[in-house]
Amino acid sequence: MEYYELYEVLKSHFDSKKGYTEIRDLNVTIESIPFLSKASGLLYGSTNSECVKHHHQPEINEKAYLVYDQPSIDTKDFDIDCNKNFEYYILKRADVKTAKGSIIFFHGLNEKKWDKYLPWAYELAQRTHKAIILFPIAFHMNRADPIWSDRQHMTEIVNFRKERYPENTNYSFVNAAISSRLEAHPQRIFWSGLQTYSDMIEVIKDIKNNKINSISADASLDLFGYSIGSFLSMIIKMADPGGYFSQSRLFCFCGGMTIDRMFPISKYIMDAQSAIKVQSAFTELLISDFKTDKRLKHYQNEALHPQESWFKKMLRYNYFQKEREDRIRELQSQIKVYVLEQDHVAPPIEALNTLQGGYRDIDVEVEIKDFPFEYSHMVPFPLTHKNKKEVTTGFHEFIKSASDFYGQ
Repeated sequence: MEYYELYEVLKSHFDSKKGYTEIRDLNVTIESIPFLSKASGLLYGSTNSECVKHHHQPEINEKAYLVYDQPSIDTKDFDIDCNKNFEYYILKRADVKTAKGSIIFFHGLNEKKWDKYLPWAYELAQRTHKAIILFPIAFHMNRADPIWSDRQHMTEIVNFRKERYPENTNYSFVNAAISSRLEAHPQRIFWSGLQTYSDMIEVIKDIKNNKINSISADASLDLFGYSIGSFLSMIIKMADPGGYFSQSRLFCFCGGMTIDRMFPISKYIMDAQSAIKVQSAFTELLISDFKTDKRLKHYQNEALHPQESWFKKMLRYNYFQKEREDRIRELQSQIKVYVLEQDHVAPPIEALNTLQGGYRDIDVEVEIKDFPFEYSHMVPFPLTHKNKKEVTTGFHEFIKSASDFYGQ
């Protein structure tokens, strides 16, 4: 079966919205698991933003949130119910009743649908016999406000941003919501990441407490991150909350570098105005030791939050380089990166810089590929009939690299 054919079959079954689906011809099951986030109190708009660990409630500075007077994008984070109450998915082989291993799978920035990732998850499950947990990052996938995908409403936001920022580029109805919301408050990257991180810990507790029938309570826990999902996965791996990830393997695809060495300006990801604002805001926060954001400063204090503070060490390559590289060196045998030569969003050289260090003295494997067909960061495996065999071959090379790594 060619890649595009596999994609169509999986998508048609996934779109059925059934709680449990078995595709016998493909030996796969897809299960949806309802989830209620216990970490939404972290978000802008919550009346109880207390740090549970320290019973400390740094004030949320509402003046730090730019308001556009555009209801579709001004909604306070806490008030977006679908971000708190949603479903995640478990994809595994049908002939494996209870998986003895699992891979927590994180997607890219500004993603609204799992379609693209279904063939990836399917082949990983087939080859590794592990359960693949498709978990949505906060405010993405089915956790995103549906209005952010509404072409009419978002075209209004595009026109608003065109008028407000005449020099702006790469705007589109696809990235209008995330561009506006991250420009309004770049620190949302941390708070949404921390919510996702906290949610994931709850999922792991559910697994350990035998609440997920399809995954064994003592199953191994590995990580897969694509694009910004690699950024989140790197932080989770370095932080190792609860010791859950001490033996985990992390495979990064089209990612792995510090966030300042990613270039997400794209009609599919972020417009130029937003990307520039995000980079400048985090640079200013690092230079000032977060003095303008007391709440974020609390969570980036290593003595108070040794796990969460790994976030600041992945923001800029030249900041905390020694601490970051020392930690990556400790984990070097447990991390592998697969990057694409023609990827302009996540350039391979930056994966080398971050993961192997400035002096190339860290032994993390960075595999660089260049497929013999036209591809991009957003679409590494095109769904075209042209070059269909080459695309399928390239896809299987990628899957083999990942599955062999997880099996070591």
